Amino acid sequence: MMSKTLFQHDQTCRHIGMLAFAGCEILDVCGPLDIFSYANVILQQLGKTSKPVYSFEILAEQAGPVATTFGVQLVANRAFNEAGDEFDTLIIAGGAIAPSARENRAMIDWIGQRALTARRVASICTGAFLLAECGMLNGLRATTHWLFCDQFAQEYPEVQVEPDRIFIREKTIYTSGGITAGIDLALALVEEDWGSEIANRVARFLLVFFRRPGGQSQFSSFIPVEAKTRMDVRELQGWIIDNPTEDLSVEALAERLSMSPRNFSRVFLKEVGTTPANFVEQVRLNVARSKIEQTKLPLKLVSEQCGFGSDEQMRRVFQRHLKVSPQDYRERFQFHLT
Repeated sequence: MMSKTLFQHDQTCRHIGMLAFAGCEILDVCGPLDIFSYANVILQQLGKTSKPVYSFEILAEQAGPVATTFGVQLVANRAFNEAGDEFDTLIIAGGAIAPSARENRAMIDWIGQRALTARRVASICTGAFLLAECGMLNGLRATTHWLFCDQFAQEYPEVQVEPDRIFIREKTIYTSGGITAGIDLALALVEEDWGSEIANRVARFLLVFFRRPGGQSQFSSFIPVEAKTRMDVRELQGWIIDNPTEDLSVEALAERLSMSPRNFSRVFLKEVGTTPANFVEQVRLNVARSKIEQTKLPLKLVSEQCGFGSDEQMRRVFQRHLKVSPQDYRERFQFHLT
């Protein structure tokens, strides 16, 4: 990170361009821009600047209304091809339709050109697909929405995809995870420019985490992959899901299929794509998450009902996979229970 005082007395207005497209996610656009807007307000309230230090505009294929994911319209200030090299920061929005937006070669070429002149370039959510299409992420670490990480890795093998990151900085290029992660990224950019005190004040004003603990995996769901060809393995998977408190050791599972533990492990890995132990752990974690979200059961009882040997073992599994403790997970995700 840059020094927290590097820009303390620099009141140069930094122009931010937010590139949107039909079908983009509205929060990908508005969330980060809100961060910069309130940074302006707080900096002036504290007397650190006499005028706004961030200006911004929305760019699209043409000026005017841009329909977002659910039909709500944004208004683009300009067509992207009318913009030059005036951007300090260029941000690419995402959305479920972003991968198909790569077909707009004029937009992809424009991103590549503007990235050469902007001080920094960032993507929100699946906007990373557009940066990757320009070749900007080759050889770099990057992230995107957890649901699209596998596709991203398959289509751009030269990019080192890190699915569990909220955001990643590589030199002057930033990528962030799904949707609200754009807010985390924008806070980091404000911190880079003005220090942690200002970024923290903005976060407190908007009631969001300044530095969110954990990664994207705490928001994703474990979707079991069925065995490719063997019905006996598929049936065993269903039995495991229904019986998380049973003895699910490799030896016990192998015995159910009348196999040696070594052969069973080999077959399971080939059919499912993961080891029996990892599959069992993910199943128990998923059951625990559900109980924590939907009940007020004590965590010790949750651990027992999910097949963990102890609440400490459950805590270690949560930390390993979700980067948060079961108690923190409950505070964030438990349904309102009366």
